[in-house]
Amino acid sequence: MDNIKAMLIILVVVGHLLELFLKSGNVKTIYKIIYSFHMPLFIFISGYFAKFNLKKIITGLVVPYMIFQAAYILYVNYIIDPEKDVAFTFAQPYWIMWYMMAMVVWCLSVPLISRGGRKTHIAITVISLALSLGVGYIHEIGMRFTLSRIFVYFPFFIMGYYFSNLLKDKDRKAEIIEFYNSHKSVITMISAVAFGTAVGLIVAYPQKLSYVWLYECAPYAVSHETMIIRLTHFVVALVCIMYFYLLIPNIKFNFMSKLGAKTKGVYLFHGFIVLALKDMAGLI
Repeated sequence: MDNIKAMLIILVVVGHLLELFLKSGNVKTIYKIIYSFHMPLFIFISGYFAKFNLKKIITGLVVPYMIFQAAYILYVNYIIDPEKDVAFTFAQPYWIMWYMMAMVVWCLSVPLISRGGRKTHIAITVISLALSLGVGYIHEIGMRFTLSRIFVYFPFFIMGYYFSNLLKDKDRKAEIIEFYNSHKSVITMISAVAFGTAVGLIVAYPQKLSYVWLYECAPYAVSHETMIIRLTHFVVALVCIMYFYLLIPNIKFNFMSKLGAKTKGVYLFHGFIVLALKDMAGLI
């Protein structure tokens, strides 16, 4: 898991740095590939490790959100671009801070999604998927309180949480491992072909895919996304999640494992550097 988290935080930083060069067609294509899956996978991992602990939610998510939300707004208004005059508010997360606000809501939902058995969990997953597709038609659900992303990405958080619970059952875990070992080559081949197909379509038809759709931060009427496009995004992200699990080795790498354990700090602080670079490039 630390190796996967390390790879993801690298992709997050690289994705933000690529925003400096989006005028290039090739860079834009790479950007779309990264954004097609890296946040869904990050949220899946977040769900995997999620627990309901009110004290930790406050100290580990709410307090950092308030501190860094204020810090980013002050940084932009007084250092990067005094004329920008970003509104000082905690109701609409500034840029990357949406993830922290969303995590607060998702972690608070753990007591609800953890209830019941397998049938209930399947129903909760299906309902969350229906909500994530349906909220696109509600114009009021957008960037305020990051409501769009909270609903849209919630299924990935739920699936990560249920996957973690599944692996806690020793018998089920043994069955999964045995099934995987018995069909390893077929599973790897199918996931690789599916991943390659997804990437190939993005490369072959770059003009038909707007990277704005991949942000999932606005209703369909604003982003010009559709329910089918959002559902396709989900399928691509799930394929990539499976492929990354199979691709990333389950052995300890000093650098990767240590980085994977410190992704939160990298996530919170790298934005200051990226914003400074964007300002130097005249993109703010």
